[in-house]
Amino acid sequence: MRLTKRVFPVALCMVAVAAAHAASRPNILFLLTDDQREGTLSIEGHPVIKTPNLDRLATDGVRFSNAYISNPICMPSRVSFLSGVYERVHGVGFSSRHELSMEQWNQTYPQILRRNGYYTGFIGKLGVDKYPFKNGRGGETFDFWCAHDGWAAFYPKGLKNCSAYKDLKADIVTPMMGEAFENFLEQRDEDKPFCLSVSFSAPHGSISGSMVPGESGKTRMTHPANETKRLAGHPIYGDLYRDIAIKLPEETGQDAGKFIPTELMKQDGRKNTYSFSYDRKTSLEQHYRYYQLITGIDHVVGQMLAGLEKRGLLENTIIIYSSDHGLLMGEYGMGGKALAYDLTAKVPFILYDPSLPKERRGAVLDAFVMNVDVAPTILAYAGLPEPKICQGRNLIPLLKNPAMPWRDAVFVENLFVGRDNPFVEAVRFKKWKYVRYFDHAGGWNYNDNQVDFGNKEPVFEQLFDLEADPQERNNLVESGAAPETLEMLRKRCRAESKAQIQLRNTVRK
Repeated sequence: MRLTKRVFPVALCMVAVAAAHAASRPNILFLLTDDQREGTLSIEGHPVIKTPNLDRLATDGVRFSNAYISNPICMPSRVSFLSGVYERVHGVGFSSRHELSMEQWNQTYPQILRRNGYYTGFIGKLGVDKYPFKNGRGGETFDFWCAHDGWAAFYPKGLKNCSAYKDLKADIVTPMMGEAFENFLEQRDEDKPFCLSVSFSAPHGSISGSMVPGESGKTRMTHPANETKRLAGHPIYGDLYRDIAIKLPEETGQDAGKFIPTELMKQDGRKNTYSFSYDRKTSLEQHYRYYQLITGIDHVVGQMLAGLEKRGLLENTIIIYSSDHGLLMGEYGMGGKALAYDLTAKVPFILYDPSLPKERRGAVLDAFVMNVDVAPTILAYAGLPEPKICQGRNLIPLLKNPAMPWRDAVFVENLFVGRDNPFVEAVRFKKWKYVRYFDHAGGWNYNDNQVDFGNKEPVFEQLFDLEADPQERNNLVESGAAPETLEMLRKRCRAESKAQIQLRNTVRK
């Protein structure tokens, strides 16, 4: 029974007032996908993928057309969503030697909200890996926990790390998220506002590559997934989109060294991990599955919206939808992420605020927003200040006044050096993008001094005129064009990089 329908004895008056204050704050639902690049919603103009429920969310809310990730790879990006700071500052990444400390964890938005009266939950892929409450201990820091460490599979039951899902009725990972969402709504404390984070594993390659049981490594995507009995005739994961002629990137299977020198980025690590992106036949199968998985997410989001609506919660729930990074699917002759191209660093971003005036709903804002903006925005909706070290910005003022002064550019870094990746930094303006690369001596890890580029010269640079070359194919550094612009962007990139190191040194004293 809801607070507004109860009759409280006089002796409980103070409790009632406190509960009413908590109930007046909005619920918050943060939806995060894995490997979903910008442009993959039908409302964004994708020629194949249909996402009617996400389109509805964007039509009733606001969509940002220039949303970027601070570091386009899973773990550091997810920590940045939670904390509002870059990897260089929080220190947690696949190649870093740091582990997220309990002190840092206590400064993430779920923990701040929990300390301030919110009922908190987490469903799906945490994706942080280096944190202090691993091995099923998520219930120690969340009121509701139905999640996993590491990677899942399309059929996750039976995986040790996915034991949280063993009692769910669904057997496919994305519908499981919808089922767990219903369980959360049924179990939540109705006298508190809630903050729920739902992290989908799809459309990550661990999911698309496991739709056919037995596929692994270089055998992934070699057969149409709908040839298996379990998926034949499935309304989403069966024949959907397979009758459409999909146009693959022209460079699929070609030499990636035309774009990034082979001596800097050997590609062997990527080819072993994303083998399906390097062959036109398997790349086509990857596209079909990738598109289906996004529509599968959309279907579950529709169920979530219906669940909120049925309970009268939709008009008091803030919803944010985004992804941890983008993905290359044959473009530039490559697969994977961990680079500064828009296809890896740019993501969908929708913010639904039911209090937004009708005339502002459905707007598409081209202001630069980032994953580090999510934490301060969520805290602001809850009426709470952001931590002092937060590098992101609260988006609520921008919603109210899209013409307000805002970022003129975004700074993107990649510090993941496994799989033959170099260090990468970039500044991206509306018209220009400058990218610089630093080689790594080898191995999987870096030391803190190796990501201080203050006295180092890049081994490779790129400059793109995004108005003339939105696909980022024509590197103007090679032609010597726009030398004044190049030098200006070099200075800006050095300044942004230096600021990261200065903040890191302040925080870690």
